[in-house]
Amino acid sequence: MSGKLQDGSVFFDIDVTDEQIAEMESHHESAWFTPYEFRNAKSPTHPNPRLAENNHMKQSMVNATIAEHVKGKRVLDLFSANGGFSFIAAQAGATEVVGLELSDERVAISNTIARIAGLDDRVRFICGDVYKLDEYFDEPFDVVLCLGGIYHVPDPALLLKGVGEMTKETMIFQNGLNINRPGNWAKFHFRPAATAREPLAKGGYGAWSFSPGCMRQLLRHGGFQILEEKQPPFFKRRRFTHYQAVCKVID
Repeated sequence: MSGKLQDGSVFFDIDVTDEQIAEMESHHESAWFTPYEFRNAKSPTHPNPRLAENNHMKQSMVNATIAEHVKGKRVLDLFSANGGFSFIAAQAGATEVVGLELSDERVAISNTIARIAGLDDRVRFICGDVYKLDEYFDEPFDVVLCLGGIYHVPDPALLLKGVGEMTKETMIFQNGLNINRPGNWAKFHFRPAATAREPLAKGGYGAWSFSPGCMRQLLRHGGFQILEEKQPPFFKRRRFTHYQAVCKVID
């Protein structure tokens, strides 16, 4: 299935039926992160325009990197949301893609898109806990995508250890909440349940921010060597506090 980026969405060069459009619209709009475009229709979009803008910036930073590393590879996409980066990996030639996501609604959307796009023979999504990778998978993946989500887990260092054990070759990492200052800094932002947008993966609410130096230490603790790093263009870093790294597993 050929495809391309379309202003922050993912494009599939097919027509969809009225029934398929209705199936997409049956899922709540708040569960859509990456929008999808077809020749004759568009998927629903998330109601928060700022989230869509963030997603567009993430794609502009990471899509070419994904395409560079996944051709002919087995890929695990952690925090896969509604599947956007999984489909980008599939379109770039990954032989198998598995997305792992905590929200069953987002998993349902992702599997719906895989079926509509004719990719369900090599792209699938499961609902699960990122701390239980060894319970879900018998062998490591060639490439692991960890694009966001790390700031919502209670123990990022423990998680990255598990990710390292599940990575055979390369991890493509991106974190969306950074402290743009020198040193190895981390800060936890507690949010009461009544005001939190996203729950932590294991109870509680809140989010982490990391300085790039702290992020480097966490990646090394997880067993990774950083091969390259990327941040948004200088004048966009205040608005988009993203940090991205391509890492290989240390032997």
